Amino acid sequence: MEQIQTILNLTIGGNTVGEWAVAASVFLGIFIALQMVRKFIISRLHTLAKKSTIKIDDVIAGFFNSMKTPIFFLIALFVAVRGVEVPQSIQLILNIALVVVIVAQAVRLLEEVTVMLVEKQFHKKNSQAPLPGIFRIAIRILLWSVGFLLILSNIGVDITSLVAGLGIGGLAVSLALQSILTDMFSSFSIAVDRPFEVGDFIIVGEHKGTVKHIGLKTTRIEALEGEEIVISNTELTTARVRNYKKMHKRRIQFSIGVTYDTTPEKLRLVNDIVKQSIEGMEHVEFDRSHFKTFGDSALLFEVVYFMLISDYAVYMNAQQEMNLKIHEAFTKEGIEMAFPTQTIVVKKQ
Repeated sequence: MEQIQTILNLTIGGNTVGEWAVAASVFLGIFIALQMVRKFIISRLHTLAKKSTIKIDDVIAGFFNSMKTPIFFLIALFVAVRGVEVPQSIQLILNIALVVVIVAQAVRLLEEVTVMLVEKQFHKKNSQAPLPGIFRIAIRILLWSVGFLLILSNIGVDITSLVAGLGIGGLAVSLALQSILTDMFSSFSIAVDRPFEVGDFIIVGEHKGTVKHIGLKTTRIEALEGEEIVISNTELTTARVRNYKKMHKRRIQFSIGVTYDTTPEKLRLVNDIVKQSIEGMEHVEFDRSHFKTFGDSALLFEVVYFMLISDYAVYMNAQQEMNLKIHEAFTKEGIEMAFPTQTIVVKKQ
């Protein structure tokens, strides 16, 4: 017993063996306790996740599940060395490391929860579209900037002058990068308002094509001819954009002209012929057909119908089919379509 007491009283590194043993016991106890608490919390959260429809418990469970052993090792070591004397430099390193780890983990959890909440609000408008990357980037930059300032503040750095310097520097950078930042905010506006999405067919001014990529500065459109058109996001948010993907009905109006030689009886057949040629076609809804006016070289009929699908190729196929049917019916009834003509009367003296 005396030998054990003698060993425990031996001094190593400014502390007795007994004090080191107590510190080691505290380290092991806290390390094992943290691991057990982590497993218990994960188990409870997984049980709650199966019973609830909200995703926040899944996010927190994933957060605890991703916490690695070195984090618990650092926390246990920090608490254990409080009971023994260690060099000031080691204590300072442990303090800084613990602050960095705690703030980093807190920021990471807040980032995941914030992204989840923003994604939930975003999916209320469009449940299928993923959250645009600009939202994740903005949330990450904001939270990690605050976390960095918290770390500096907790390790004794005066951040007042730093914050003032960052404000002046940010103003200078914003002036230098004004056009780029304008496009970035325009990209944010496009992501929030969603006037168009990837895959939509749009017309912007003289340009038209399918949206292939929406970036932070520019949007890329594949034109009908095959080339890629790059348009700045600022131009897209200030211009009038025609989005054909969101068009549920396409209204089509066209005219048919028959010759002035057509008899009244034949004229009365035109509307019925047009109606019969259009009705019954797939994705087509007939609206009206009327003898509209007396043209310069034709009796003009105005026809209106709706396409119930936005695909342009389907629309052209339908228009072609009804043109063939109308022409065939006119030929059968002996109704002649008009074309520009001019009669010249020569008078002899």
